[in-house]
Formats: sequence, C-alpha cells, structure tokens
Amino acid sequence: MGNLLQLLLRNGGFVTFLLVELGCFAIMVNFEDRHKEIWANTTGIFGGRALEKRQMASDYFSLYETADSLVHIVDSLQARLSNARQVQVPIRDTFYLANYDSLSKTDSVRRKTVRPQYEFVTAKSIKNSIAGTSNWLIINRGSNDGVQPDMAVVSPEGIVGIVRHVGANFSLVMSVLHRQAKISVALPNQKNAFGSLTWEGGDPSEMTLRYIPQHFIVQENEPVVTSGYSLMFPQGHPVGKVKGTPKPDPENPYFLEIKVNLNQDMATVRDVAVIRNLFKAELDSLQLKISINER
Repeated sequence: MGNLLQLLLRNGGFVTFLLVELGCFAIMVNFEDRHKEIWANTTGIFGGRALEKRQMASDYFSLYETADSLVHIVDSLQARLSNARQVQVPIRDTFYLANYDSLSKTDSVRRKTVRPQYEFVTAKSIKNSIAGTSNWLIINRGSNDGVQPDMAVVSPEGIVGIVRHVGANFSLVMSVLHRQAKISVALPNQKNAFGSLTWEGGDPSEMTLRYIPQHFIVQENEPVVTSGYSLMFPQGHPVGKVKGTPKPDPENPYFLEIKVNLNQDMATVRDVAVIRNLFKAELDSLQLKISINER
C-alpha cells in the first residue's frame, strides 16, 4: 500500500492530467452534438471492423459444417428430382410409366417424354420460433423466386413446414410445430400405411401420428416418411422415427396413437428447400370437381 501511495505521489501530476483529459473528453462527447457524431461514427467504424473480423473468423472455422450441409442439400435435391422423373411411352395405344434418365438419347421407336413433377427452390431460414403453440418461420425467398402459398418446405434431414404468406422477397412458413399443421405420412415398413402427423404442443422434437389401423404391428424406431398423398410433399421424404410402443388412440380405438421423433431439430433449421408441384393446378381442379360432386 505504501509503495502504491509513493507511486501516486511521484506521478500525481501526470495522473491528474490524464483524469482531467478524460473528463474533458467525456464532457465534449456527451454535450457537444458534433463531437458526439464523430465519436459515434468512429466507434461504429472500428466496432464494425472488429465484428466483421470476428464473424470472418467464426465463418472460417465453420466452413466444414457449412460445406457438409450444402453437400447434403445438393444430394437430397438431386435424389428428389431423380425420383420425381417419370416417362410416358406410347406403344400401340398403351401407356405405362417407367423410370428414365433424361440425359440419354431419345429412342426412335418409342417416344419418350420426361415428366418432372417437382421443382426445388433453395432458401435459408432467417427467423424461427419453437416456444409457442403456433410457430412460424421466415425464409429469404418470395414471389420473385417463384414461391407461392401452400408449397412444402423441407430440409435434408426432414420436414419443416408449409408456405402460407408470400412477399416479393420473403415468405412466412407455418412450422410443423403449429397446431394447424397436418402432414400426411407413411410407414414404409408397414406396406406404406399412412396417417396424419400433428403437433400437440410441448416437446418440439416430437409429433403424434394418428389413423394407422390397429392391426399393424408398429415397432419402435421404424422410419416415418411423407406419403405422397399430399399435393405439397413428395413421396418418401424422411420425417422421423417411431418413439416407444404405439398405444390405442383414446379418441378412436380402431386406430393407433404413435409418437414420432422428428429427424430435423426445429431449433436449428437453417438451409431449406421450397417444393413446387408442377401439376398442383391440375390436381386442384380435379379435387374441386370431387367436392362439387359430393355436395
């Protein structure tokens, strides 16, 4: 303590000078508008540069995860597009469907017509919620990118939601963690028995599958995929796995109540794809005729 006092006494003039200078600087910055703007601009420049360098360092160390995510997205989209391609081959007034590589040459005998059913628009989630009972996402694609309401949104790992409102450059997506979301899914190990997947609140990693008849013996960890019966989601996209042992549905004893663990962690959704069904207008027209006939 004595040494500290001696140091202050020996350098008291310099210390006093520094304190006065700092005090004057603080008064000048806080009470003089011009100097306040200069100080704010200066700190903004250096602060922005520091944040930029920090972000660059963070991005550099996360390059591997980003590249890996992009590879999965490309692989997933290529697989979906390949599976969606079908061909009509007319032979003596008979049509049948066959898989066909669009890069191969056209056969002179059999006229081959590639019919892709789905297109994909890659996007990023820029806002997301999982804590409420009705959760939403915002993605950075809109009508300028061909996005329309009622298009499905998926990730390489699983399902994400359904587009509800579209702006020019951004879209609002109803998350699968929304009370109104109902996704048609199937159990491929059970002859593609299909039902409706909904979220009942609570755990954001778990949804409930209903309308699977009781005679199906469903096992834990069985895969759950999209059924293809929806106009939005293509068939076979991964959804999750069966959790625990299914129980009889208390609301309908003829069916099972199955808990499903989602593959996609909705708290970490980032890279997604919006799915456009190229035949949606035609299918909507047919469904409208069904509704009219049933009145």
